[in-house]
Amino acid sequence: MPTTCKIWLRNDTKVYTCGEKVEGTVELTVTETKRMNAIRLIIAGVATVDWDQFRGAKKTLRFKGSEACFDSEIDLLGSNGEEVDVQTGTSTYSFDCYLPDSLPPSFEGEHGRIQYIITVVLQRSGRVDKTFTIEFTVRRGLDLNAEPSSVRRSARVENSSTFRCWPCRSGPLLVALQIPATGYVPGQRIPVMLEVSNRSNCKIHLIQLKLVMIVAYTSDTPRVKLKNCRHDVTGAELDQIDDPDVVRYEESILVPQTPVTSASDSCKIIQIVYELEAELEVGALHQVMKLAIPIVIGTVPLDSDRRESTIMELES
Repeated sequence: MPTTCKIWLRNDTKVYTCGEKVEGTVELTVTETKRMNAIRLIIAGVATVDWDQFRGAKKTLRFKGSEACFDSEIDLLGSNGEEVDVQTGTSTYSFDCYLPDSLPPSFEGEHGRIQYIITVVLQRSGRVDKTFTIEFTVRRGLDLNAEPSSVRRSARVENSSTFRCWPCRSGPLLVALQIPATGYVPGQRIPVMLEVSNRSNCKIHLIQLKLVMIVAYTSDTPRVKLKNCRHDVTGAELDQIDDPDVVRYEESILVPQTPVTSASDSCKIIQIVYELEAELEVGALHQVMKLAIPIVIGTVPLDSDRRESTIMELES
């Protein structure tokens, strides 16, 4: 019967928050006495990115990158270089380790991941190390009240566009997007006001509001390269009203469970930010007009008495 090793975590869910202590035991079972140099436990966090760049149907380059987010080693047995006998049967070793407050949260994306792994390494002279691993999840809190004061202020963006060429150029399509604050948590609703004044005589075919997650992957091999991937998290479609005067739409977008915005001291090769977008398709060619406001997604909401008229709906 081969050597077996079971890694047990005191937290059965295997989900931890930054700053929390990871505790567990290692059960090593051998069928005969074995001499080992050491039994070492490694708790590591690593971020990796990987994508192919294509030119037409032909792949040209593969971009990769890695970043160590956390590394802690614990000697369970043997630390002075001398060999130690592990007796027949099951031996149990306890371990614990505090996670730093600044760890990036676990993440699985299209071109990269941030993962945390516990590895037990059996080191024996003249033999290849034997390893056993389990993975656990790290969550990171983000208190919006500790963020810059700009997250509690209202934000507004405006845009105008004309269509067709001179001398048949259309009148302007005027659009404004406004929200009462830029910091939210999953379970809250983002109150949105969209103002549209269509003096272009071009039909508006579609008006959409979207919460968009933008994941930035950065490689280091064969060179530094940035790749941005956009994902629609949630959204709503609005009715089209053709009116040269200002038409005001009031909508609220529910923020679902989604990763928090990346902190400044977090992972450098995988960064996550959000935008609230308004997108309009206009005219016979369905030209797209966009407006966007940056959004911060956290885990602790803004104090209700410290921001103006923000609607919050917590879903159970």
